[in-house]
Parts: sequence; C-alpha cells; structure tokens
Amino acid sequence: MPGLDSPTSGTQGTRSVGGMKKRNSRKKKVEEERKLKIFEPNLEDGSYAGVTLVTTVEEMRKAMAHINHYMKPRVKQLTREIFVSFGGSNISRKGFLGAIAVTDGFGITFIFDVISLGDELWADTGDPEQPGMKEFLEVAYNEKVMFDVREVKDCIKHVYNVELKGMFDLRIIELMNRGKVKTFATLPHEKTNVNGIEKDTIAKTFLFTRAEMEVYYIKQDLKQSISHLGDEIDEKTWRVRKNGVDKSIIQYLVEHQKFLIYLWKNFTFGDIDKDKLFWVSSERFNNLYMEKEKRTYDKFEINDITPKYVVCQMTTDQPLGGVRCERCLRMLPSQEFTDTMLITRQNCICTICVLIESNSLKTPKVGAAIKTNKKKEEEEEKESQDRGREEDTSSSSSDEGS
Repeated sequence: MPGLDSPTSGTQGTRSVGGMKKRNSRKKKVEEERKLKIFEPNLEDGSYAGVTLVTTVEEMRKAMAHINHYMKPRVKQLTREIFVSFGGSNISRKGFLGAIAVTDGFGITFIFDVISLGDELWADTGDPEQPGMKEFLEVAYNEKVMFDVREVKDCIKHVYNVELKGMFDLRIIELMNRGKVKTFATLPHEKTNVNGIEKDTIAKTFLFTRAEMEVYYIKQDLKQSISHLGDEIDEKTWRVRKNGVDKSIIQYLVEHQKFLIYLWKNFTFGDIDKDKLFWVSSERFNNLYMEKEKRTYDKFEINDITPKYVVCQMTTDQPLGGVRCERCLRMLPSQEFTDTMLITRQNCICTICVLIESNSLKTPKVGAAIKTNKKKEEEEEKESQDRGREEDTSSSSSDEGS
C-alpha cells in the first residue's frame, strides 16, 4: 500500500515512476522470501520464534523505536503495511484491553502487555523522535491493517482517551471488493430482479465473520495452520499477571495476526484513489460505536449490516443531513430515512433498523454456497452414473439381438 496523507486533507502521496518500479521489484523479492516461518511454534516450550513480549518500559521504548519506522509518511521502505490485533475482556467502553500485537511487513512481532505497562503505554511522550503507543495508534497516514475494531475504537477512546486512526479494516474492504477477488471457495449468491430479469448477484448486505472469511478467502493448507484454541479466554486470564502473561494470550494474538496476513494477501493495494476509498470507509465503519453518546448493546446497534453511507463507492464526500434514528440512536444522513419521516420528524427509523425490526433479513450461512456446489456435483455424478448404466444396458441388449 502506498503512503497516504490524512484522508481529511484532500492531498495524496506522490512517488517517482523509476523509484516505484525499483521498489515494486524489491517488494516482490521480499514477499517471496517471507514465509511467516517466525510464527511456527517452538516445540520445547510452545512459544513462537520472532515474537517479542513487551512488559517493561525499557522494552516498550525499544519496540516503539522499531515501529517508529512505520510512522513516517512516504518513507523509503520496502513495506508500508503493519498488522495490529487487540485482545481483552468485554472490549468496549465497559471493558478493557489486555494486550496489543503489532507485526511489521517482515513478520517481526511485538506483543505489548497492556496490564503490566499500565499508564506508561498510553503516555504522550511529547518527543517526535521517540513516539509511544498513543502516537502510533493516532497517526492517520500509516496503514494499520485490522479486522473490525469498532469495539476496540470505542474502548480506547472512552477508557484510555486515545483515538484510533489510519485503519485499513479488512472486513469492510472485503465487502467493497466482494465479487472482484478470486476466492478459495464460491461466495454465496442471492436472487435479484433487474427490470424483470432475474440475476444471481453476490450478497453485499452482510459483513462476513472471521469464520466466513476463512472459508472463502484462505487456502486450505493455510487455514489448517490457524489455531482457535485461544479464542475463549476468561477475564481473569486477561487481567491477572501473577505468573506473567498467559501463553493462551500470546497464542490468540499470534494466530489472529496470521489470519490478518493471510486475508490481506487476497486484496490488491497501491492505487491511491482506491486506497483512499478503503481508508475513509474503514474510518466511518469503525466510528459506528465510538461516536455514540450512549451505547444500547442491542440488535439495532450490534449487527453485521453496514449502513450505505459508510461504504465509499466513488467519492469520500460525507452525505448531507443529520437525523437521529430512534432505534440505533445514531445521527445518520437523511438518505437513510423516508421523505415522510424527514418532513414530520416522527418515528424516524433508518432503513436497516426497519429491516431488523421486521425480522425480514436472511442471514447467509457459513459455507452455504460450498454445500450447494457439493450437492450439484453429487447430482451431476449420479446423472453420469445413470447414463453409464443406460449405455451398458443398451449395448448388452444389442449384443443379445445380434
């Protein structure tokens, strides 16, 4: 991905053509060489090679000195992307973070122990040459690759007073690229009627979960290498450090980093205009919880449906209007409401909440399209077998007649 300026600035990064070609060839070499061997666990103690646990202020300074390389816009470097995962208990403005994992483009990984580092982790250093975690997360012009950090952004804003910026959220980017990317499994389709003609189109109403992403976008051999053993970690494990950071926390974060990297490789970045659409869409998507004055934690607020105004198709301009929906309690553009609602300003319910309230939404199931394809294959195989039997019968009949 190229370095970009702030999405609100209206400017874009520039590069020389000759330099771009050289860097592309060098980057290809790097991508061929890095096979993520650093994520292979050490058989002796179950730890991961190439993963550094950061628990003290001194260790944090060393780690941030390395990450500082990714906080300079348009800096001469082989990779611009950096992968970030978060772990904690009940992550939201009601919960807390337990650890943060940061992996650079070469696979070097740091896991910051939020509990041990305490306030030091979020302290503003005030030194541009020695930035901390707060500055790193708030920098808007580096490419922090993440996966649905709506709750994380809400948490670090209201609990730690840090505003997360510069996100490339793969969950919303997948939605924007759905149907354009070659996947490792067939995506689910839905029937649509266009001018009286029925067509099969790829469903773009719902966001895919992590499990669905793995089904559709990750190769079988890579999929098997991702473990989910650390997905269920209780609050005590995230909070208590009596015997240091529990191995399940390290495993959970490393495995999530693997998932991010494998998923990220499906998409193409580098077009400045398209990248800006991805960037601004990611920002809008992850602001959905953080910008609310009051959280309801109900089905109208927490769901996998994306409001239309979040996804930037051709432009990053913000839609006009600002009307509060009585169900999800969000201030939304006027296009999310009917004309009658806008005139009377009574019973203002956005289009998504109307659908949720009527229970008329059909949620796609994981692997539904794959099962359909298997069924089709079985039917075709049965038909071919039947044809074979008929041919054998007819040939034997002709033999008897002769």
